[in-house]
Parts: sequence; structure tokens; C-alpha cells
Amino acid sequence: MGPQVERRDMRVAVAYSGGKDSTRAVYECLKAGYTVSCLLSVIPEAFGSYLFHYPNARWAKLQADAMNLPLLSKVVKGVEEDELNALTDLLAEAVAKYSIGSLCSGAVASVYQKRRFEEAASSLGLKCINPLWGMDDEQILRDVIRLGFKTIVVGVSAAGLDSKWLGRAIDEDAIEDLKKVKRKYGINLSFEGGEAETFVLDAPIFRKRIEIISSEVSWDGYVGFLIIKDAKLVEKRCEVEITEGIEGC
Repeated sequence: MGPQVERRDMRVAVAYSGGKDSTRAVYECLKAGYTVSCLLSVIPEAFGSYLFHYPNARWAKLQADAMNLPLLSKVVKGVEEDELNALTDLLAEAVAKYSIGSLCSGAVASVYQKRRFEEAASSLGLKCINPLWGMDDEQILRDVIRLGFKTIVVGVSAAGLDSKWLGRAIDEDAIEDLKKVKRKYGINLSFEGGEAETFVLDAPIFRKRIEIISSEVSWDGYVGFLIIKDAKLVEKRCEVEITEGIEGC
């Protein structure tokens, strides 16, 4: 028998924002045996994006470097169709450069988000993979801890979430506090309703971790962001063996 040829649909590009769900999507693709050929990042210029994170999307390049993955990115003004067109353009570039056959997203519960990613993929004859789709919102957060994702909150825009959440790590105490907010205000614990945004500083698939050097808080009394001003990659020490065939640091 000759050498095994990798199926094209096993080469994927991951729509990447830098948050917990898109980073988890990369993790799940690798765990399932896909080749993650590149990350795709659409960077909104202002708050209010329909599909992508603001304001720390530009730091996805540092996260891509931490994973040793190429990143294709494009800045948009936040207009709905501009975002979809930008994603489609990046997908076409990924097809040309890396011969990908699939797009992977971190969509969990947003039918709109899932549909738009599927439309972009379908327009280029690609499959769309949504490994987190339908997962329980509390389980999403508990998995962040279980899998060793070091994640902080970098944006809030819902009742019950104030500026004290900005920069806060997602840990057991945070989950219990979020459950209280959910009982009172009905938020989605995994923030699928746009209640908050997250940023991953470290993960099992990161070869280096991210250290924030400087940041500032923007808060208007309802909507707020932790804006990363400067950050760097630093070496990390593997303290546990990475399982499931996923190579870490």
C-alpha cells in the first residue's frame, strides 16, 4: 500500500476570536483528528459585531503564535454583510493557501451565528463543523476549568455583570457567582446571548502562555471592556501530561 493521503475535509480552518469557545473549537478539532491548517480572525473596529469579538480580537495573532498556527485576519467596520464577506474572503484565501475542506466554528447556541458560518462555508463548497453546538451552558464553563483553559472576562454587556467582572478569571467561584446572576437576570452562563466576552491566556494546546503587560478598563455604567494594551508570550512548564493525543507545551 502507498502512503495514506489525508482527506481534504480533514483539513480545517477555525473561525477564531480569542475567546473560550473558538479556542475550545481548535482543541476539539485536534482531538477528533483534524488538521487545523489555519485560524481565521475578523477584527471589528467597534462594539456591536454580529459574529466576532471586540475589542481584543487583534491579540488573536499572539494566541495563534502560542499554538504555532498561521492566522489570516481582516479588519471590518462591523456592518453585518461586511463581516460575512470578510469571513468568506478569508475562507477563500485559506482554500488557496492550505487546501482546506472544512470550516470549524465555536458556535454553541446562536442559530444566527451557526447559520452564517454554514452559509460562508457552503458558498465555497466547504463543510462546516460546530463541535460545541448544543452543549449545556454550565458545562461549557466547567469544561474551561477541567481542560485547563486559563480564561478571563474581557467584555460585559448584561444586567448583573458590572465592571468588577472585567479581568476576572473563570474559576469555580466565578461560575457560582454567574449562576446567581442567571437566577436573577436570566443570562446564558456561557455568554451565548452576548452577555460577555472572554480571552484565553493559556490552554493545553498553547506552547506558550500569554501574559498581559498593560490594560485599561472602559466602562459606561452598562457596557464595559478590559482593553489589552500590551501583552507577550512567555515560556510555560508542563505540569501534567496532555492526554487525547493533543500536544501541549
